[in-house]
Amino acid sequence: MTSNRFFIKKSDIHSSTLLLYGDEHHHLSRVARIKPEEKVWLFDEQGANYLAKVEEIRKDMTRLSILQTLDKNKPKVKITLAQAILKSKKMDLIIQKSTELAVTNIIPVLTARTIVKVEEKIQKKIERWKKIALEAVKQSQRSFLPSISSPTPVKKLIEERREEKKLLLSENRGKYLRDILIEYSGSELNMPKPPSSVLILVGPEGGWTEEEEEFILSNGYEAVSLGVQTLRAETAALCGLVLISHFWNL
Repeated sequence: MTSNRFFIKKSDIHSSTLLLYGDEHHHLSRVARIKPEEKVWLFDEQGANYLAKVEEIRKDMTRLSILQTLDKNKPKVKITLAQAILKSKKMDLIIQKSTELAVTNIIPVLTARTIVKVEEKIQKKIERWKKIALEAVKQSQRSFLPSISSPTPVKKLIEERREEKKLLLSENRGKYLRDILIEYSGSELNMPKPPSSVLILVGPEGGWTEEEEEFILSNGYEAVSLGVQTLRAETAALCGLVLISHFWNL
């Protein structure tokens, strides 16, 4: 695929016609300087890819016609990262790298030890995270743009999520994550297959309180460990995602 890939909303696809607006229109016409009759690739929020020809470039919109639609390359296992909110640069890094690792959903989580205030300008934060995710999708040549939720209190998260397998990354207890991933690899006849969906819950810089951890584990979550070493929160999150992607989505 060409390096010029553009994101289009599903709602802006009309039969065989694509209408590109906003930043993506600006990028195509002003930055990449694509001209009418040239071909480009686009992808939507559901992971479909389109080879299209530029038909018309206006001041506020580009009109394209679809030449080819590629089947969606859906991940085998849908991965949700529920990450306790970290300081700005660390959270930005997690959004970027987890998108590259094909996470399906990203849920910022509010915990007892969350030290970042999110009450103010939260919509701007979410828009920033979505922009980082979009750039990461383009850079990594992936097609799936993860959904990014509004910050959610941990108790509400535990009560509402329904993933098939739910994992709590813990510093104090649990099997090694590697062993659980192998156990559910389905590589032998007597081994269960990977779940269709998994949620991995990662705590804040200060870790979980004892009350939080007990509540989470009493509601269907399984504690998992990355080993004896103490990792920074952002490192732990990305290590967990790399392992899940390696064992279950390759």
